[in-house]
Amino acid sequence: MIALLTGNIANVTLHGEVILDVNGVGYKVQMPEREAAELHVGNIATVFIHTQVREDSINLFGFTTSATQELFEKLTSVSGIGGKLALVMISALGAQGIVDALGASDVDMLCSVPGIGKKTAQRMIVELSNLQAIFDIFTPSAANTSQNEVREALEELGYRREEINGVLSGVDSTLSIDVMIKECLRLMAKV
Repeated sequence: MIALLTGNIANVTLHGEVILDVNGVGYKVQMPEREAAELHVGNIATVFIHTQVREDSINLFGFTTSATQELFEKLTSVSGIGGKLALVMISALGAQGIVDALGASDVDMLCSVPGIGKKTAQRMIVELSNLQAIFDIFTPSAANTSQNEVREALEELGYRREEINGVLSGVDSTLSIDVMIKECLRLMAKV
């Protein structure tokens, strides 16, 4: 199995597909969109790989950190969550956001990801809540606590969680909660 690749970034798509040129061989690696966006064509990168072998294909899922790779593998261990859905989750919520949602048993947060229904979210919480390793890798951060407070305040104002998550990811989490709320409102007014 392929576990790690280091090579030149030959191509990066908007949907998180990266072509990694390793000694003249191009590997197509599917990555979380957030992580793929940080890679630049021509640069050398090391990517942790999860190899998925199926009857008709071999898929490579890549991550810039081994911790995110481990979280991905934990997510795909839950019935009903495949590699592509786990990537969508990591892209939408970020690794820390997923861990925070699992730790808080936040079904609504998990359901804000396209493709995750209430039953799947509840199954994730039950199956992954006892895996202390996930919580040891990612610890709740002060920034995420602030983001959760901003999210709750905006929900009370009537905004949908999908709208909030879309703009909150672009707001500096080191700002005060009041300023973060104002910035989110400003960004949502532009949409």
